[in-house]
Amino acid sequence: MESELITPSVNLLESMRSVGYSTEAAVADLIDNSITAKARHIVVDADVVDGRFLAVLDDGRGMTAEVAREALRLAGSVGDREDSDLGRFGLGLKTASLSQARCLTVVTKRAGTVTALRWDIDFVRDSGQWLLIVLDEPDLSELPLWSEFDAQPTGTLVVWSELDLLLGDTSAPGAFLAERLSGVRSSLALIFHRFLAGGRDRLSIGVNGIALRPIDPFLSDNPKTQRTNPETIQIGNSAVRVEAFTMPHPSGLSAKERLRPDFGDGMREAQGFYVYRNRRLISHGHWYGLARMNELSKQTRIQVDVPTSLDALWQLDIKKSRAEPPQSFKLRLRQLIDPILNRGHRVHTFRGRRANAEVAHVWTKLKTRDGFGYEVNLESPLVESVLSRLDTDDAERVVGLLQTIASTFPVMDAYLEVATNVPSITTKPEREALIASLRNIRRSELFSTDPDIAVTQLASVEPFNSLDDLSTLINLVWKDADAAE
Repeated sequence: MESELITPSVNLLESMRSVGYSTEAAVADLIDNSITAKARHIVVDADVVDGRFLAVLDDGRGMTAEVAREALRLAGSVGDREDSDLGRFGLGLKTASLSQARCLTVVTKRAGTVTALRWDIDFVRDSGQWLLIVLDEPDLSELPLWSEFDAQPTGTLVVWSELDLLLGDTSAPGAFLAERLSGVRSSLALIFHRFLAGGRDRLSIGVNGIALRPIDPFLSDNPKTQRTNPETIQIGNSAVRVEAFTMPHPSGLSAKERLRPDFGDGMREAQGFYVYRNRRLISHGHWYGLARMNELSKQTRIQVDVPTSLDALWQLDIKKSRAEPPQSFKLRLRQLIDPILNRGHRVHTFRGRRANAEVAHVWTKLKTRDGFGYEVNLESPLVESVLSRLDTDDAERVVGLLQTIASTFPVMDAYLEVATNVPSITTKPEREALIASLRNIRRSELFSTDPDIAVTQLASVEPFNSLDDLSTLINLVWKDADAAE
């Protein structure tokens, strides 16, 4: 048996550009490398005037000349990966960069030695060979962020130029790039939120002069966020950590939190699993077939921490933007997910009412095979106390009015408002209106004339079941009624 060497065509470099990176994912891949290099400060800078470049500078430990060349080799290896390494296939730097630009320049400094290398797709194509360009010192001073890099003892500068795929056919490259940076900022603030919020080893990332603040998808600092005790799911010799969070009802969000897209129109799409690898967010907004995306579950988000030892089982892709859990994980999680989802359902279905299964509600929900609807509960003591004081004709007119109100209740409009997370305006009944209703109830003789007993009875009747001073009001009304008698 014979063998022969067949080297890849240089056209492979052009083909690699179609992996499917977004600009946000491509920049995140560069930041992965910076974090792996122990960087504490990262600067992203882009030309928002002419759209000529996008650059990323870090203060990490840099690379030697040998390691830098290996890092620019396709699927190159820079030695054994540490468990904390955010890399995966040895393709990220190249594929991420060339998915956006035709020219990738890497300048790195370690132990006082500067190495500057460049992949230029047009140069490789024209030469017909896999040739890296080695930059001379005069070339370096023209690079963006060069003076900042030059002042550092160590670090790496990555520059994208000839941004053909990033800019597309836009006629205003600077303005277009500035708009894309807005998405890059929010994406990085979410993907790396655990690094940005860290303690002594906190990471700082600046994008065109704007320091990123972490976007915590779980609102961990909001006192109304509910969280479960962490669970550990064993997969082979590796442990996956799972913790569930139930987001507050819209009324429990601050004004600033309500402005976030994932707590507004995008809240429904933000539910589900948030999969992390070494604290870096990989994938979110999926239930992986274990639940359905719906309104009642949109308050639920589950943090899943996966070790690098399970990369293959979780089918982590090159872009590190998608992961699919193994079947063993799904089977175990299926046993945990129902109580987690039920907690999220209760945020909607039990809001503002005391836990009492026998509450006499003003509205009654009707369910049939054709759908559902609502009607006024004519047996509610609040309604019955009014009807009992009317003659037959007037009582029938009032019942007809209540039925009309029920039949014209704007269910779909209410659904759309809730679906877009618009907080409801719940106006509490005025004190005088509550006292008037209690007087009608007292006159109707539907409840005990003993105020202490009446308090117990009305504690399960809307709207009195939510009053903190119900006892005070009943004693006042019952006392007046007794005096009048």
